[in-house]
Amino acid sequence: MPQTERHPDLQPDRSADEELPPLRVGIRILLFALGSFLVLFGLIFGPLPGIPAIVLVPAGAALLSLASNRLNLRLRAFVMHRWPNAWHRIQGVRAWLHRRLS
Repeated sequence: MPQTERHPDLQPDRSADEELPPLRVGIRILLFALGSFLVLFGLIFGPLPGIPAIVLVPAGAALLSLASNRLNLRLRAFVMHRWPNAWHRIQGVRAWLHRRLS
């Protein structure tokens, strides 16, 4: 399978598995609220047609992992052993978002 070229900002850093410095409290509260809303919305309305729970729940979990390093470690334990390539992509996006929000 040919490799596709990725955006340079979305490449995972060498230190992608290390903890990122915490964001400001206001941003973490906003990320926690938005991530919780997306996860709950995806779980409640997921069985209905037209609402993509397969997109909402992972997006919410990604936002929650930005708000909490502890949740990021738990997410890593769940995802890393099952889908290592997906984990590296998630870490690249997480590092990119962290740089943008800092």
